[in-house]
Amino acid sequence: MNDAQSPQRPIPEPDADSAPYWQAASEGRLSLPQCAACGRIAFPPRQICPACNASRMEWITLSGRGTVYSHCVMHERFVRGVNPPLAIGQIELEEQAGLRLVTNLLGCAPEAVRIGMPVEAVFEEIAPGVRLPQFRPR
Repeated sequence: MNDAQSPQRPIPEPDADSAPYWQAASEGRLSLPQCAACGRIAFPPRQICPACNASRMEWITLSGRGTVYSHCVMHERFVRGVNPPLAIGQIELEEQAGLRLVTNLLGCAPEAVRIGMPVEAVFEEIAPGVRLPQFRPR
């Protein structure tokens, strides 16, 4: 089955915690909540700081730059609309040590991905008005 015949990819279903994340992504920005008390950035998005339990989280726009912390290659089709092989990476964002997202790695062959490789966010439109944050080499 080629991409034109593939069923549509799943569409994110934002909740109260993640709605600002998905709204920023639809605008081509990577945004996460940062604690106003201690400065810790939280992922996944939440309303309570995972470091100090404060409830004053403020959304900030991040640079979208990071490095590959870990990666694997998906060889089987587990998600509709996604054709293997697909590189999946755990990306550590430059704004905070330990702040990591799991995402698709685009723009390079899966076997070319390396730990420590510098990457940047890209936003793929998967449905009208819905953009998915992913990363590519920079």
